[in-house]
Amino acid sequence: MAYGLHKVDVFYVLVIDLGGGTLDVSLLNKQGGMFLTRAMSGNNKLGGQDFNQRLLQYLYKQIYQTYGFLPSRKEEIHRLRQAVEMVKLNLTLHQSAQVSVLLTVEEKDSQAPQNGDSNLPKDQLTPGDGPHVNRVFRSGLSESKSGKSQVLFETEVSRKLFDTLNEDLFQKILVPIQQVLKEGHLDKTEIDEVVLVGGSTRIPRIRQVIQEFFGKDPNTSVDPDLAVVTGVAIQAGIDGGSWPLQVSALEIPNKHLQKTNFN
Repeated sequence: MAYGLHKVDVFYVLVIDLGGGTLDVSLLNKQGGMFLTRAMSGNNKLGGQDFNQRLLQYLYKQIYQTYGFLPSRKEEIHRLRQAVEMVKLNLTLHQSAQVSVLLTVEEKDSQAPQNGDSNLPKDQLTPGDGPHVNRVFRSGLSESKSGKSQVLFETEVSRKLFDTLNEDLFQKILVPIQQVLKEGHLDKTEIDEVVLVGGSTRIPRIRQVIQEFFGKDPNTSVDPDLAVVTGVAIQAGIDGGSWPLQVSALEIPNKHLQKTNFN
C-alpha cells in the first residue's frame, strides 16, 4: 500500500523485506482492492548485521597483519562496529569509504605482525580477500608511561571489496524468492512488481542481484526504511474510516499458509 500498488494495474506482487537481521519474502495476489497472501518464505538469520560481520572480520585480519594484535577493549570493538556500519551506509552512495579507528596497544600485545593466519582466531578469518586487499595506512605508535600506546588504524574499503566479502550471502536472498514462486506455481516472468522493503535493500549489489534474477528493476520509489510504517498508517486510516474509499486496500492473510524458513 505504501507503494500505491492498490491504485495501479498489477496482479502479482513480490515483497522482499531485508532488514538488520532477517529476510522475509511474500507473494501477494491483488484481487480488486485487496491483497491475498499466496506464499511466504524467508531467512531469520540473514540481514545487515551479517554483512557487517563479514567486513568486521576483514578489518580484524588487517589489524592483526599490520600490528600483530587484535582489539580487545570493549569500547574499541564498539567503535570498530560503528565504523563498519558507517562504511556500509556510505558505500550505498559512493565507490569507497574510509575507516579510521584509534586503538590501544599494551606491551604484552605488541609483537611483530605475521603474514599467515595461524594465530588469528577462526571466527575472525574472512574469505575472499584475494585481489581486493585494500591499502592499510599504518600510523606511528604514540608511547605512554603506562606501558600502553595508541595507534590510528586507517584503511579504505571499496564497494567491490564489500560485495566480494558478502557475495555468497547476497545470493542466499534468491533462495526464499525461488521458494515462494514454487509454492505459488508462478514463473518469475509472471511477477508484475517486485517491491523492496528494509534498509538493507539499499545495498547496490543486492538490488543488482534481484534485477538480474527477474530481468527488470525492482520498485524503489519509496524509502525502504519508511515503507512499513507508511503502509501501516494507510491501513489504520482505512480501518478508522478516514481514508478515501477509492484507495482502500486490505491484506487478507491465509490462515492455512505456512512460512518456509531458510537459515
